[in-house]
Amino acid sequence: MRHTARIFFILLVLVLVVLLAGSCGRLREPSPAETTPPAQYAPQVKNITTLVEKRAKTLDWSHTNNKIVFEKYGLDGYVDIYMMNPDGSDEESLTSGKAGCPQKSNGNSAWHPSANYIVFTAEKETNPKELARSAIPGSGFNCDLWLMTGDGQNFYQLTDYPLHARAVIHPHFSHDGTKLFWAERLGRSEGSSWGEWALKIADIVITEKPHLENISTYQPGQNHYFYESHAFTGDDKKILFCTNAEGQSDVGFDIYEMDLATQRLTNLTSTPNDWDEHAHYSPDGQKIAWMSSTGFTINYKSIEGEEWAKYLKTELWLMNADGSNKQRLTYFNDPGHPEYMGGRRTIVSDITWSPDGQKIAVLIAYENIFGFSGLQSKIVIIELE
Repeated sequence: MRHTARIFFILLVLVLVVLLAGSCGRLREPSPAETTPPAQYAPQVKNITTLVEKRAKTLDWSHTNNKIVFEKYGLDGYVDIYMMNPDGSDEESLTSGKAGCPQKSNGNSAWHPSANYIVFTAEKETNPKELARSAIPGSGFNCDLWLMTGDGQNFYQLTDYPLHARAVIHPHFSHDGTKLFWAERLGRSEGSSWGEWALKIADIVITEKPHLENISTYQPGQNHYFYESHAFTGDDKKILFCTNAEGQSDVGFDIYEMDLATQRLTNLTSTPNDWDEHAHYSPDGQKIAWMSSTGFTINYKSIEGEEWAKYLKTELWLMNADGSNKQRLTYFNDPGHPEYMGGRRTIVSDITWSPDGQKIAVLIAYENIFGFSGLQSKIVIIELE
C-alpha cells in the first residue's frame, strides 16, 4: 500500500508540473469584474460635487461679486430667495420676512451686472391659495416682476398685472444693465395647453423709483405656444431662448438665437421632439450650456396637470455658440457613471456659469425614494477640464 501511495504521489507531481509548464508565458484570463472599467465622468468633466442638498429652485451666479442667488422652499410651502458663496457658506435669505417684499413665492432671481440689484418674480399677495402651485418660480402665474437691492434691503415693483391675467418667468438683464428680458404668458390658446406666450424686452430705468419703459413684444415663429427667456449675447444684440414656435411637438422645445435688429432666427438644436431648455452662454461667449432630453423618450399623454413630469429625463449638454460640436456632459440617468442617481429619474434644470467659465452650477430635480410622490432637488457644481 505504501508503494502504491508513493507511485500515486509521483504521478500527481508530474501532472502538476505539466500543467504549470503549459501555462508558462500565458496571461491569466481576467474575471468579468476585472474587465469592467472604473466609473468615470464625461471627458470634459473633472468633478461633480453637491453644493446645496435641499428643495432648491433656480439660480444665478454673479460675475461681479462672485455670489450665487438661488431659491428654496420654506416651511410655509412658499419659495424664498437666498444668497451664498460658491462653496455654500454664508447662506442668507433675501426675501423671507422682509418689509416691502411680497411674502408668498419669490424666485427666478437674476443679478444685475453691477451686482447692486437682483430682479425676480413675486407671487401676488392676492393670489388664491389653491393657485399657489402655479405661481412657483418657473411657472409664474399671477406673478409680477420685482427688483431688489443686492443686499435684500429695498424692494421695487416693476409690473402690476391684473389677477388671473399673466404669468412671468425668467427675467434677465442685458450685459450693459439697461434692458430687461423675460417671457410672459398672455392667455389661453386653442392650439396648445401651454397657452399663448411672448418674449418681452424693456428699458429698465434705475432711479429713486426703478421702473420699466418702452416694452417691446416678440413672438417669433409660426405659432406662439411657449417661449422661455435665457440670455443676451455679450454685445446685447441678440437673445437666447427656447420655443416650440416652428412646428415642434408640444414638449419639443429647441434653443434659438434671434438678432434683435433683423429678428432673424437661428435654430441651434433642431431636435423637434426633444426637450431643450435653460441655455446660457459661457462668460467668453464661445460656448452654450443647456439641458436636453436627447437620448431619452418622453412618453407623455398630455402635459395638462404636468403629466410630462412623470416621464421627463434630461442631462447637461455643451455646444459652440453657433450650435456646432454638441457634447453631453452628465449621466445622472445612466448606470456606470459616478453621478448616477441610482435609478431615480433625474431632470437637469436651471444652470449658471462661474465667472471664470471653469465651473457650472446646476439645479437637478430627481425622484425621491418613494417614486412619483414628489421630486427632490439639489444644486451641484460641475468642474470642467
